[in-house]
Amino acid sequence: MTRSVDGHALGRFDDGSGPFTGLVVGDRVLRLLDDGLVRGPATYQALLGEWSAVAPRLRELAAELTAADGLALADLAVLAPVEPRQVFQAGANYRSHVAQIIVSSAGPDDPRSADELRRHADEVMDETARSGSPFVFVTLPSAICGPDDDVLLPPGSAQVDWEAELAVVIGTRTHKVPRERAMEHVAGYTVCNDVSARDLQFPPQHKALGGDWLRAKSRPTFLPTGPFLVPADQVADHRQLRITFDLNGERKQDDVPANMLFDVPGLIASVSAAAVLLPGDLLLTGSPAGNGGHWKRWLRPDDVMETAIEGLGAQHNRCVAEEG
Repeated sequence: MTRSVDGHALGRFDDGSGPFTGLVVGDRVLRLLDDGLVRGPATYQALLGEWSAVAPRLRELAAELTAADGLALADLAVLAPVEPRQVFQAGANYRSHVAQIIVSSAGPDDPRSADELRRHADEVMDETARSGSPFVFVTLPSAICGPDDDVLLPPGSAQVDWEAELAVVIGTRTHKVPRERAMEHVAGYTVCNDVSARDLQFPPQHKALGGDWLRAKSRPTFLPTGPFLVPADQVADHRQLRITFDLNGERKQDDVPANMLFDVPGLIASVSAAAVLLPGDLLLTGSPAGNGGHWKRWLRPDDVMETAIEGLGAQHNRCVAEEG
């Protein structure tokens, strides 16, 4: 996959000698040296831990970089750009997705027409946005894989699904932050695909307890992430970034974050009211309509997923059967 960056971004790469953190400008990558932007190794956690000082220095380095500097992006393996300590995820947070759930959940004896069901869904969502709170859960960081890595389909599931999502990267310790100041805590954004084994998520044994979110969502490779961490100052309006998901070249999801029920400031305020978000943590903001449950199409070996967000980059992940 050919990649380039408008402006600059942060990423993690491997040139064959081991992983390193780099600054991406166009199609070139500048290796960030130890004892440069931060004292000691220029790791993801070290950079995000001092983000308020690092971000302006990245802008300066990007302005100084020439076409002859650094390494060719095409010659490098692109790794997941983040190594968070915590991953928070918002569920059912797009109006299109929630409407799809409500309409499809109507029983065969429901006398309402499709238009009436959609109007009911709009009323439910309006009331939820006005007086409700977001549904947020936690995923293990060990589920993260790179934007070009294979996704392993477990032998115990026949209903593995996709969900393209905008992910927020936290730039400073965040606790009990009001929505008016929430965006001050955002370092940047990246692309995620929240792969989920639906038949493991709500098995009859655990359905009454709320489902088995560990087995469904925290499996290795179930969170393709990247390709880059694009700093917040490089994104004019995150609400208008087009999110798309293609399966084997066929468009399945297409929406913008402006259609969230709970926006990014609201999500940060809500999560930080209950938990402490740490520098470098991920907050996934929900997925639009059009996942596998809607299409009655589950992931199979040799499927190719392309998850993209305008201005942030694209992923290309092949599905393979997990051995054992």
